[in-house]
Amino acid sequence: MTAEDFQNKMFILETDEGTKASEIKGMPDLGKLFTENIYHVNAPVAEADIVIINEVDKASSAIRNAMLGIMNEKFLFNGKDKIPCKWKIFIATCNEVPKEEINSPFWDRFMLKMTVNRVTAGELVKYYNKGAREYRETFNIGIPNKAEISTLEIPISKMEKYLEVGYQSSSDRTLTFVPSLTKAVSYIWDISIDKALVKTANIMINQAAASELNNKLLSNEVKAVMSKVEMLKSHNTNEALELAIAEIENLVNTYTSRGIMDQSQVEEIETTMQFMLDSHPARIDYQTSEEFDNMTEKVANL
Repeated sequence: MTAEDFQNKMFILETDEGTKASEIKGMPDLGKLFTENIYHVNAPVAEADIVIINEVDKASSAIRNAMLGIMNEKFLFNGKDKIPCKWKIFIATCNEVPKEEINSPFWDRFMLKMTVNRVTAGELVKYYNKGAREYRETFNIGIPNKAEISTLEIPISKMEKYLEVGYQSSSDRTLTFVPSLTKAVSYIWDISIDKALVKTANIMINQAAASELNNKLLSNEVKAVMSKVEMLKSHNTNEALELAIAEIENLVNTYTSRGIMDQSQVEEIETTMQFMLDSHPARIDYQTSEEFDNMTEKVANL
């Protein structure tokens, strides 16, 4: 963001015990009231693309309740006025969630919750080596649009397995976001629906839930095939690669015919193998590009 974007597109509120509701709901424009006899409320929070409420746990519960409409309905309710809000990201930071409010509507409205732990000594050393406060890194992240997300489908049987793991630890509101978040994760990380569901469980619940879901989604047979796929990078000759791919092909055909492996899992294996072959060191041993084309064609025909 540019400095101008930062000023015009963000609403940042530092909260404490003395924060008043007017800092959320806005203040009357006295200029318009006295010069034009028009009652108008200036509410910067309604105009912001990004809302950040800092140390929201220090604010009163009344302030948090004032934010509910902004967060859920994306409207600022101010007396008779119903002001639309255009935020795209709503963020709050806190030192702790008050115990008496853990299951309250306010905290439940945050789909993603992240605990930020202290930086480890090892991470600090890396930080120093990369320039400390001068360190910068750029990330290019492909964000899918609604049309791209809608092309993906999640089999209901896989959603049932997610619920087996996440139903007790997630609210109904949070669970409604799982399909759309999983599709976005699949696009952004370029991974299969199975892996995206596991990653979503990790993001929305915890690592233990992700591991449990991974075991539910993948049979022992599928795990065995994936293990052999991972071992492809250990082969250092063209001949060894051909033998390994032939073995994987036979296993995939066998498990698919028995109904143990579905099409999405086959596609994931194919994609992973293609990626490994494209960057495999043994590729330099191929005498002609035709040999390599034949190898990748075998993978594509799994």
